[in-house]
Amino acid sequence: METAKTNVVRMLMVGVALLMALYHLVYTQWMLIGPIQHQNLHYMMALVLVFLWAFTKQKTTFGRAVVVVLIGLSIYATAYMFLNYSGLQEERGPMLDLTGQDMFVGVLLVGLGIEASRRSFGWVFPIVAMCFIAYAVFGHNLPGPLQSPNIGIDELLVSYGLDLSGGIYGQVLGISANYIFLFVLFGSLLGATGASRFFNQVGMLTGSRLDGGPAITAVVSSALMGSVTGSVMANVAATGAFTIPLMKKVGYKPYQAGAIEAAASSGGQIMPPVMGATAFVMAELAEVPYVTVMAAALIPSILYFLSVGLYAQLQAKRLGIRMTPEDIENFSLRAFLHDAPIFVLPLLAIIALLVMGYSPMFTIFWAMMLLLVLNLIDIVTTKKYDQLKKVLPAFIDGAVTGAKIGVTCAVLGPIMTTVTKTLLGIKIPQLIVMWSGGSIPLALFITMCVCLVLGMGVPTLAAYLLVSMVGIPVLVNMGVPPFAAHMFVFVFACFSCLTPPIAIAALPAAGIAESSYMRTALEASMVGAVGFAIPYLVVGRPALMLGQGPLAETLAVTVVGAFTVFAFCMMITGYGLRALQVAERVGLGLVVVLCGFWIGMGNLKLLLSGICLFAGLIILQLRGRARLSV
Repeated sequence: METAKTNVVRMLMVGVALLMALYHLVYTQWMLIGPIQHQNLHYMMALVLVFLWAFTKQKTTFGRAVVVVLIGLSIYATAYMFLNYSGLQEERGPMLDLTGQDMFVGVLLVGLGIEASRRSFGWVFPIVAMCFIAYAVFGHNLPGPLQSPNIGIDELLVSYGLDLSGGIYGQVLGISANYIFLFVLFGSLLGATGASRFFNQVGMLTGSRLDGGPAITAVVSSALMGSVTGSVMANVAATGAFTIPLMKKVGYKPYQAGAIEAAASSGGQIMPPVMGATAFVMAELAEVPYVTVMAAALIPSILYFLSVGLYAQLQAKRLGIRMTPEDIENFSLRAFLHDAPIFVLPLLAIIALLVMGYSPMFTIFWAMMLLLVLNLIDIVTTKKYDQLKKVLPAFIDGAVTGAKIGVTCAVLGPIMTTVTKTLLGIKIPQLIVMWSGGSIPLALFITMCVCLVLGMGVPTLAAYLLVSMVGIPVLVNMGVPPFAAHMFVFVFACFSCLTPPIAIAALPAAGIAESSYMRTALEASMVGAVGFAIPYLVVGRPALMLGQGPLAETLAVTVVGAFTVFAFCMMITGYGLRALQVAERVGLGLVVVLCGFWIGMGNLKLLLSGICLFAGLIILQLRGRARLSV
């Protein structure tokens, strides 16, 4: 009997997921309802879909009954907003003349979003949200500078969404409804088509020719997969299931294999062209075209993946790993050429349409249609009709993931409203300025710490928005270029998934590798350390971002950046042309510092000193290797 009920709910979940996906695709071409009603419908379907998904995870009758009640309340609250749209927006909301039912619905809208977010991503983000809301309600009782104005419950509920002009129905939910859901759906579909085979073929092409083998495969395939999906945990699960066992087989230690995969998958969020959902939000808040974000992230992402790849290769040298034909699948040129168009053409379509100025909604619709057509042609020509079975689950998985992000975006609205109404948006920047003493480096460090702490266990989007509300104004007022300030917070939000104690990228990687979670997370932080340096470098030298400075300066900074990455990877692995001694690793650390300061400050003497020191260390290694070979 219970199984029958669960099957019925699964069928309902499939129906809602497909309906949500179809509606959002149609909306890209025809605006069926107004923007606010569109956001409300998006929120309704996201809540219902998340709770239907949660029902399938329940093991007790009581748990299932609770979820059924939550689904009913979700439909009731959002339907109420549809039916009372005009009255709330034009009369009762602005006049604060709310009925008891209005207030009940206002509480439900916020509470249901928090509960749906908890079931999607765990307790961390809901606790943060509840702390902000509690501050808005009770903050007027606090002593000292953190005391907030006394805001009535009715005024708070109106600001949280009952007037349909902010809060839940603010900019962030609109971005989720118009952009994020569609790109998540596209990424899920991409993984179910021949494009995923192309990722592996590219990885094999590079990995089979280097001692790092499977680790290089992990880096390349994760970069490609992450550049389109932008989902860290999905990336680890999709590519790590293949690459981590292979890395262990050839000689990498389990925690190293998990760390390499976690670091590589995390970098996908800053790898153009699609990056992750947060990149679209940043483009909106920074008021720049998305193409500008893509161009700016290109060089930092290349340097990051260069560092992860070098770590993998040098560790292979240090551990004495040697590749044999049996250790890794043979690269197939025929398969590579066959699968390439399924990935490359939709990718080129995205880039071309965005560069031509079309909206992300329009762009992703046609990229998705092209992907489906190419996949259908592939299925018909190869007569592999069983692959059609993968398309439907991909739509469902993409819709469920998009719904989870959607409810989180809705909860971010009240948090952002709290920051403005309670004047936290003014008080926290003042505290940062006071603590930093007007020092930009110290202000950057404080902002980094806040971002990493808030980013532990929460989606990247939430970490970015929480910090951007208070951190970016401080940095801009202290003289940091606005776009560089946004990039600083954005990159740290992306890599907060690598930092213990809650490193969400390391969780699935450690599970697949069967290694210690904490050791895997610590190693992943070291492997991805360049990601923590990039934000400082883009602030100190915006030319590191393509299009943000003279081209000659960009090229010079890129070359020095690559050189610095080489020195850094040799330092952390303890291997260069041979195994390194402690003094040599310290010398390489000094090279990294000197070159890094040149990138950030432009002092030529620092760069020349670093190059000379590096040259001396290389000569020592060559002599040492020559003695070993005698």
